[in-house]
Amino acid sequence: MSASDPSADPGFRTYLGGLSSWFLAQGIGMVMVQWLVTDVLRRSAEDLGLVQMCAMGPALLFMLYGGAVADRGDARRQLMICHVLAAMPPLALAVLALTGKLDLLVMIIYGVASGTIAAFAIPARDGLLPRVTRLPMPRAVAVATGMQFLTQLVGIGVATAADSTGAAPLLIAQGVMLLAGTLAIARLRPQPAANGGGATDGGLVDGIRVAVREPRIWPVIALIFAIGLFYVAPFVVVLPIAVRDVYGGGSTRLALLNLMFWAGTIAASFAMARFGARLAHRGRAVVLALSMGFVVLALMALLPPFPVVLALIFVWGTGAGVTMTQGRTIVQMAAPASHRGRVLALFQLGFMGGAPIGAPVVGAIASGHGLTAAMLAAAAGMVVVIAIVLATSGIWRERSA
Repeated sequence: MSASDPSADPGFRTYLGGLSSWFLAQGIGMVMVQWLVTDVLRRSAEDLGLVQMCAMGPALLFMLYGGAVADRGDARRQLMICHVLAAMPPLALAVLALTGKLDLLVMIIYGVASGTIAAFAIPARDGLLPRVTRLPMPRAVAVATGMQFLTQLVGIGVATAADSTGAAPLLIAQGVMLLAGTLAIARLRPQPAANGGGATDGGLVDGIRVAVREPRIWPVIALIFAIGLFYVAPFVVVLPIAVRDVYGGGSTRLALLNLMFWAGTIAASFAMARFGARLAHRGRAVVLALSMGFVVLALMALLPPFPVVLALIFVWGTGAGVTMTQGRTIVQMAAPASHRGRVLALFQLGFMGGAPIGAPVVGAIASGHGLTAAMLAAAAGMVVVIAIVLATSGIWRERSA
């Protein structure tokens, strides 16, 4: 078997098992949060924006610290603990759903708890990847990203049953999947710190310093932050309200929206796994994919028929697949091993950190000025950011190793 064949790499297969359990559960959770807030509790766009802000906000506070802990300790052990802790919020939410005690405050607490745990899990998982695989890094990143989105897509498909099963069975399944992932991660070898451990305090600043000084890293992180601000926020706030108020509502339509997006992302991710190593300009691919996104968002602002929305969402997802695989590959390859967890935490912080800022803003615009205005404002914001990054960096001209 080829050295670039994932099936010939047992450590990588085990890693993918733990990754799959996490994102299968996340796929269920994505739809459940939107469905519970919009369809079960019948709350407004502003309330959904608040819940999403609370779910993604902990990344702003803890993601860098989580990356520093992963760099200075055993990232495998950190990830196992996170899996066990992450199972608790959905299981608790299932109990409250069965007893009829769900309300907005409960959803906010659920979001804060889940987001805080994820802020420690994500950098630990990303930092483990180069240590457990023998594959070339561009291929490993693309395969892992594709598997992430594929299992997330399966979880979204499972969540289509919410209208008929109710919340509790799906929330229990979410918790069980997270616990099962602990068993897969336990099969990996312990992964002591590459730099021998030490305090995490100064390491936070060191990670930021490395990212800012590296001309290949900071433009990618700036663009990823803009994704959270201008793309993720409308996706998790404006589109669920559009589904409810314009397209008839229900968990099935919400799930279809997510399914089409992640189907596009999966298609692009596996295409990058096959052909991405040959790309001469990874940064240019990221910029073009993001540019396709603001065109799609502007077209969706016209509120076309639902089948057209699904087609546009699929196209948007393909752009996301290119952006995430190539952006993460650039950062993985450019970051030094001693700071990789922290720099990758910055990458993920950009993605998750922009969303809690954008979510309440686009929610307020949607409530005050309509869904179309909220989506057009987000599209215009991304145009401005892309123009600034192109003017101040070499991301368009840089050739990939």
